[in-house]
Amino acid sequence: MTKFKGVSQIEGKERRFIESCFRVLQREGEQLPNSFETPIEGAKIINQIIASREASSEEKDQMALSLIDEAKQELLPLEEFNWFKDDERACYFVWASIYLNSYYSAPNHPTAAPQPQSPTYDPYYYDPSNPTATAPPPTLQYALSYFQLGLKNNPSNSMERFNEAVKYFDRVRQHKQWKLDLMTHLKGVWGHIFSSRKPFSWLEKDNDEQCRWAWEYMRKIDFNRSKPTIYKFSPTNTAEVYLTIYAAYDTWRTTTEAKRLFSIEFNKAWQQKKLRDSRQGKKACSIVLHEDAKLKLDELAKARNVTLGHLVEQLIEKEHAKQLD
Repeated sequence: MTKFKGVSQIEGKERRFIESCFRVLQREGEQLPNSFETPIEGAKIINQIIASREASSEEKDQMALSLIDEAKQELLPLEEFNWFKDDERACYFVWASIYLNSYYSAPNHPTAAPQPQSPTYDPYYYDPSNPTATAPPPTLQYALSYFQLGLKNNPSNSMERFNEAVKYFDRVRQHKQWKLDLMTHLKGVWGHIFSSRKPFSWLEKDNDEQCRWAWEYMRKIDFNRSKPTIYKFSPTNTAEVYLTIYAAYDTWRTTTEAKRLFSIEFNKAWQQKKLRDSRQGKKACSIVLHEDAKLKLDELAKARNVTLGHLVEQLIEKEHAKQLD
């Protein structure tokens, strides 16, 4: 750390740190620009503010050191985010969790609870310890929500979601232990999801037909607690649709049994769709064969590794072609 005229200087090496310094100064009433181009530029603005204060060099130095300490205390180490940085599904889960939910502020544990719609009734409120409750206790306060922190609405890829998740933890006005508790809570929920069986094993990330059908299926269902909610998401391509479907399912706050039943219905609907598609252009044909003829037909189908229907079509096409010769 360098000093100028006996005053410690803020160094512009990391944008997160400089942004944290800005937030601390803004809470103290300083008028600062809304943004800065580079961390070096931001550090220069901060140093100029401290230098302009009417105080001795020793006092200004203490101001700078206190600012550095407070700004650092508000930031979680980047290592705390590593567990979901390179896992696209986990990253979407974390981002969607903080995007969809509000959290109780300190000194309460940051338990997730949907944003209240009225002080007396919230149709989306659910407290596992008190299933009959229709709204959170009036004494509990909420931390600032994702939207109140000026974060990006519907980031378009995993890297953007990761960056917005980091910014949420940087900007939410809660002490460090609260942030660590929330991270631990999210990691615990994800651990359970990760260890569970993948619910939609047939859904492929790069299969446009499957993803489009699955998205439309989820769009048409009712907006209630018996189904995941997707109307707050806006995916922009096939891969994003795939991740969004899983994010909606992963962050769906319901019982394990409800999730199991939904996945069964979802998978069954896809199998029925595939069956309908396979029958397009085909018509049922009922014929009666002699037992020996049926056995021979079965043997031929097995030898050619085709279905009976396919075999009959082949034989018909072959005989029909002979007639045209």
